[in-house]
Amino acid sequence: MARGDVDTDASADLSPVIAPDPLDLRLSLATIVHWADSTGLRRDVMARVAFPVDDMGMFLVVNQLSYNGAMRPVDLSLALGQTATNMSKIVGRLVRTGLAVRVPAPDDDRGVLVALTDQGRRIGERIMSTAESNMRTLLADWSPAEIEDLRRMMARLARVHRSVSERRAASA
Repeated sequence: MARGDVDTDASADLSPVIAPDPLDLRLSLATIVHWADSTGLRRDVMARVAFPVDDMGMFLVVNQLSYNGAMRPVDLSLALGQTATNMSKIVGRLVRTGLAVRVPAPDDDRGVLVALTDQGRRIGERIMSTAESNMRTLLADWSPAEIEDLRRMMARLARVHRSVSERRAASA
C-alpha cells in the first residue's frame, strides 16, 4: 500500500502527550469510555440482545431510553451527539418498528417525549441484562468489598459530574 504524502521529518514525536502511568485517572477513564463507546462492543450487544434492526442509531436511542426513561428528542440528540433532524429520523424509524412511541410531555403542553413500547422495554431489559453480565465478567476476580468500593466511587464521580455540568449549564 502506498503511503501517499508522508513527511520524512525525523523530529516527529510519536509518543503520547501524557505518560503511560497505569494510575493516571485520565488514562483509566479514557480506556473505559473508549471501550464502552466502541462499535465492536455495541455490535456485540446488539447481536446478544437480538436487536431487530441493524441500525446503530436506533440501538443507541433504545439504550438511552432504557437507562433514563422517556426523554425529549432534543435531550436524546445532545446525549448521542446527533442533529435534531437526524434524531427525528431515528425516532421515526423506532416508532415504525414498534420499539418507541411519541407521547405528550406531562410538564409541557407543547412538548413531546420519546418512550419505549412494551417491545422496546423487553429489548431494553435484555440490554441491561447483557450490561450486567459484561460487568460480572469484568469484575469476576474482584472481592465483594472491592466491587462495593468501586460502586460507591463511581456513583460519587457521576454525582459530582452531574452537579458540575448543571452548574456550568446554569451559568452559560
